[in-house]
Amino acid sequence: MQITRDNYSQYANMVQQMFGNKKNSSDPLAQCDYGNFALRFKPVDIKFTKPNWDNIMTKRDKPAMSEEEFEAAIKELAQKEFATGKRDDAAYRKLCMQHGETVSPDRKAIYESSMRKTGGKMNAACMFWDNNGNKTLSYNPESRNWKAISTEEEFARARVFTSIYNDELARLKKEYGENAKGTVSYQQIQSDLAAGTRASSSGSSLDIQV
Repeated sequence: MQITRDNYSQYANMVQQMFGNKKNSSDPLAQCDYGNFALRFKPVDIKFTKPNWDNIMTKRDKPAMSEEEFEAAIKELAQKEFATGKRDDAAYRKLCMQHGETVSPDRKAIYESSMRKTGGKMNAACMFWDNNGNKTLSYNPESRNWKAISTEEEFARARVFTSIYNDELARLKKEYGENAKGTVSYQQIQSDLAAGTRASSSGSSLDIQV
């Protein structure tokens, strides 16, 4: 059952019925109202797992890479996947997360600030807002999963990532053919890229200073 702002009370009643109990106002789950802004600092005794910030997008002390390095890494990911013919979901998620975090709100600071106000307990809304009233993070007490609520800036950043990734895949398909995925080695792709760079610079004089 997917918990929403509208069905949280229904879920609480269902849990009570499963255990053969009548609804008890002192039950922590019964005191919760998912997404209710007014309850953002009301503490409840729900058992919860703390967020793993390695898996949740949040502002970092510094970006994982420069913009140039990000673009190269995204293209490299597309090239490796084209060579193997398989999607590397773990690598994709990690790189996409690192790329997006350059515009992420400081969800960790928002979470910690809220926890100080509730004495370290989950708030009755099971959601966390920034100082401007924007939703940033939510907790599902049923699955015990955390979810970062994406901002418009993060959505825009994700579109940039997808564009670079898809453009590189399209280039590879155009160069090697639609059916070449999984048949061309990554080393061959790199070799061809290097050869193409040399070919494009032949016949011209470049003055490069290092």
